[in-house]
Amino acid sequence: MGSQKMEKIDLEDSDVFDKLVKMLTESKIEHTVTEHEPVKTSEEAAKVRGATLASGAKAMLLKYASGKGETAYILAVLSASKKMNMKALKKILSTKNIWIVDAADAHKVTKCITGAIPPFGSLFGVKTCVDNSLVKQGATINFNAGLRTKSVQMNVKDYIAVEKPVLADYTDQQLNQ
Repeated sequence: MGSQKMEKIDLEDSDVFDKLVKMLTESKIEHTVTEHEPVKTSEEAAKVRGATLASGAKAMLLKYASGKGETAYILAVLSASKKMNMKALKKILSTKNIWIVDAADAHKVTKCITGAIPPFGSLFGVKTCVDNSLVKQGATINFNAGLRTKSVQMNVKDYIAVEKPVLADYTDQQLNQ
């Protein structure tokens, strides 16, 4: 039974990709879709895209104690070249407990497999929190678009305008500046 659960998680579904492209198109947001070999890591993705690691919008689904024994999800998005500072993120979210969700929980919430989650928490009814490292790295961002085989490139200002995330500093590098 455990292997059936893993098989289901390994299956990619184009629904998230289709919703994302529809949202960007209907919002009249300029974007480019690239199809490529499957990638699992930010480094692999940057290489196959011919883009800098810094321009990668790394999206990580987190769960945190939101108060009174309840938990909530948040999509943390940062430059793929940076490292998240969980202590800073705890402070931003006013919580003592925060953790990265496992592959099964991520798939349950996003319908995406690990490494394919796009930086749009709004697609999943989840708040998005973007580290300023992503905004400062340059004019464009790149990210897997719900599938490990499709990437989107778009203007970072357009991303901020359409997603409307919370902007904060929660990478080690941003906190040391």
